[in-house]
Amino acid sequence: MSQVSKLSLLDADNKEIHSGKLGMNGGANPKGDSFGFTSYYMTRNGEPFIPVVGEFHFSRFSYLHWEEELLKMKAGGIHIAATYVFWNFHEEEEGVFEWSGNRNLRHFIDLCAKLDLPLILRIGPFCHGEVRNGGIPDWVVSKPIEIRSNDPEYLKLTRRMYREIASQMKGSLYQDGGPVIAVQLENEFMHAGAPNDAWGYKTGKFLSSGTGGTTHLAELRRIAEDVGIRPLFFTATAWGGAAVPEEGFLPMLAGYAYTSWLPDQPPSKEFIYRDLHVTPAEPVQYDTREYPVAYCEMAGGMQVSYNVRPYVPENSIEAMTLVKLASGSNLLGYYMYHGGSNPVGKKSYLNEQFLPKITYDYQSPLGEFGRVGASYDRIRAISLFLESFGSVLAPMKTVLPEGQSTIDPTDTETLRWCVRHEDGSGFVFLNNFQDQVDMPRRSIRIELETSKGHVAFPAEGELELPEGIGLMLPFHLDLHGVSLLSATSPLLTVVETSAEKTVFFYAHEGMKPEFVVSKTNLKDVQCNESVLMDQGSYYVIQPNVDQHHSVNFLTTDGSSVRFVVLSREEAQKAYTFELWGQQTLVISDCPVTVSNHQLICTSTGASRFAVSLYPKPEHHLQTHRATVHSQKDGAALFTTYTIDLPEYTPDVLIKKPTEKSALLQFAGEWPSHVHDVWLEVDYEGDVAEAFLNGRLITDHISYGKTWSIGLKEFYTQLESSELHLSITPQRRGTVHTFVNQAQIERFEGIELAEFRRIEPIPEYRVALYPVKAAAAVGQLSVSSSI
Repeated sequence: MSQVSKLSLLDADNKEIHSGKLGMNGGANPKGDSFGFTSYYMTRNGEPFIPVVGEFHFSRFSYLHWEEELLKMKAGGIHIAATYVFWNFHEEEEGVFEWSGNRNLRHFIDLCAKLDLPLILRIGPFCHGEVRNGGIPDWVVSKPIEIRSNDPEYLKLTRRMYREIASQMKGSLYQDGGPVIAVQLENEFMHAGAPNDAWGYKTGKFLSSGTGGTTHLAELRRIAEDVGIRPLFFTATAWGGAAVPEEGFLPMLAGYAYTSWLPDQPPSKEFIYRDLHVTPAEPVQYDTREYPVAYCEMAGGMQVSYNVRPYVPENSIEAMTLVKLASGSNLLGYYMYHGGSNPVGKKSYLNEQFLPKITYDYQSPLGEFGRVGASYDRIRAISLFLESFGSVLAPMKTVLPEGQSTIDPTDTETLRWCVRHEDGSGFVFLNNFQDQVDMPRRSIRIELETSKGHVAFPAEGELELPEGIGLMLPFHLDLHGVSLLSATSPLLTVVETSAEKTVFFYAHEGMKPEFVVSKTNLKDVQCNESVLMDQGSYYVIQPNVDQHHSVNFLTTDGSSVRFVVLSREEAQKAYTFELWGQQTLVISDCPVTVSNHQLICTSTGASRFAVSLYPKPEHHLQTHRATVHSQKDGAALFTTYTIDLPEYTPDVLIKKPTEKSALLQFAGEWPSHVHDVWLEVDYEGDVAEAFLNGRLITDHISYGKTWSIGLKEFYTQLESSELHLSITPQRRGTVHTFVNQAQIERFEGIELAEFRRIEPIPEYRVALYPVKAAAAVGQLSVSSSI
């Protein structure tokens, strides 16, 4: 039986938007680009802006590959990068500062500037971030001072650290032409403290959560500004009742459904709609109506701990993001967006207790060694939408159907939905995902009464909503002169050329796509093989789903507009770039980035892959390392380039001295078109570690997923050294512990340790770039058929 859900927007006023507490913050760079604030959203160059922020800790990744990873972040839809500056990573020994190699903050800042990627620095002194003592050096903890307070001796040490940071970031503030737009002081202040790993006698001892409230934060701000750290605005983590200064700080929120600190957590409320601008998800220490709803720690994954080992599915990240957008969030920040590896300290490992010593993969969209995960595609698709339609969505008010904010997370019967709208136009948000609960596929019908008329999804009959997804459907939108009354396919992006504008949608499997389009302003409609039904004042169109078909509109002012419905799979492969002088939509079998006017294709495991481009480049494309075939069939929008690279099989000798150990000897150099080799390890066990020349390079707490190790960072060492993989057995049985002069542990049961698969997978890389037709004559690497 279908569910019919109705909502009237006739009495729903527009959002009251004013300057808010941050209205005086913001500013421009020397080029004239600017950021600013209202009480409801951020602005970019004066326009409403919903940024996507990605956390990437520079000191947890090889500096040789920072630029490559930042390019992947940009290609993935990240507008702003964020990073911690961990005190104990830089001053592990008192008075000895380390700012070189992977700790080179200045180099990271300069790369963000080079790539035109705004940056938020989170400078502590306390950061947490799952590092030892939350980033407070052991030698600080050993002093007779009160940390996270206005103790003069603590502030003196903080000032010295801030001066060091200020020296590294000199000239990098946005208003000075640099990338740094904001700085976070402290973290979770007056809310939480990290484990005191310097204690050493008993687990469960924690550092102070802080004292002094906003007075201490004001003192940190005074010190920061005094040493030259004067960003457009400061940020403060605001959840858990943390202290938030009233002026000059953007309060930032967190959302986690799969937690390692709450092992018995029930199904999360993160997937329930609410109006966050009016009623926050938990008590906070600020007036929510005076600031945009902003998230700095929306779960991009979760770090596995020894005691709690959650797996975070990519659908959960997409669903949570859409729920937060629907609930009024106008800044989306992912923690983590990019994982990494903890450095090894001079005196100890720098991990937090119960967590891996080295790996901080976090199951994030981009992993420890740059692994591209499925959630990377989910986030990018939402970011593509925000790039094209974020300025439209940002001012829209959240309207909740009755009872939505009080739905129990275990409720599988009630449809979860809400609306964001302005002046009768907007988006219907639907969520059919819940952690720990299997949500059913359901037949639904949504009906709205708006100031611009009645809207129904679908126009007639029912809509099939698949299980486990979230989505948003548009209504009463003006799409470049075409009046879209409703659509049962989410919007993806818009590509503009000199000849026409193309609006891309996508269809979930099992959801029949439909456009309801007003005849107003239309001169002609061409549907190719799509179904067109004339309903008097409007058309109902059932379009074909794929990149080769479109619905073409000619407006009364002579504009040409196309609607294209991609499949869900095609949408998850989509990227947009300014490429060779024109905005380009790329649909690629493999991850792609743009660097130095080249389209960089990186394919793991497959030496043959295809990329499709719209519009077609003006010139032929070629590469030095591969055979490229281009094809454009008839009236198809996209030109597809198929790339063939020589296949490569890594030469590795694997020996297993015991069931718990494997020794790998790599032979031969990688070909020039092989960028990396990934070692995939499937094993049964408790914890696995990888050693090279006796040094632990990464580790892995088993949580049911493949252990992936990127080897390019260790390439030269692998030529002369064996890689040692070691497993700690998983115990199935009973452990008896007692004290007899010393603590004794006896185990009754079986121990399991087995390598099921150890496989090296090549990662191919090739760069496509244009060459004028005359120069392409005789190029064996390029052929085409049109």
